Amino acid sequence: MKYLIMALLICFASYKSLANKNYPEILTDNKDNFVNSLSYCIDWIYYDLPRDQHIPKELVIAQAALETGWGKSRFANEGNNLFGIRTYDKEGEWLLPIPWTKWPGWGVKKYESRCESVMDYVRIINELWAYEELRKVRDNNGDVFEMADKLENYAKNPNYTVLVKAIIKHNLGNYDL
Repeated sequence: MKYLIMALLICFASYKSLANKNYPEILTDNKDNFVNSLSYCIDWIYYDLPRDQHIPKELVIAQAALETGWGKSRFANEGNNLFGIRTYDKEGEWLLPIPWTKWPGWGVKKYESRCESVMDYVRIINELWAYEELRKVRDNNGDVFEMADKLENYAKNPNYTVLVKAIIKHNLGNYDL
């Protein structure tokens, strides 16, 4: 009986720690720390995620860099949002796109941690219809540049995919991702 109670306590403690995830910290003090800590967060997320749902790290990091100016944006630092992910739920946690304006029908979603925003980004890419073509390229072993070409729905900037690919090509080659 003593061992059964101990086993139940261990199971409960394990369950509780899984329910209260402690996301890895993503640092925004400089570019190297941003890339390396973001890479660690991605590894942490991918540990339990089926391999066929992984998004190339270079693509995730390039988008986060572009969306936040390498982690320096207000959305990254006040809302822990590394991807400009929007919310249309006025009752939830959000930031206004321009602080002194009124609710325009959407806000930039706030997260408890920056790594939580990475987890949501991975979910979005894997689930939303807008990224179905990206998933097809991934499933057919396309490279990161071919996948980046399928992000045309991510932002209104017509040069968005070109900018993402330029960050991958010119800024991420020196990192061990």
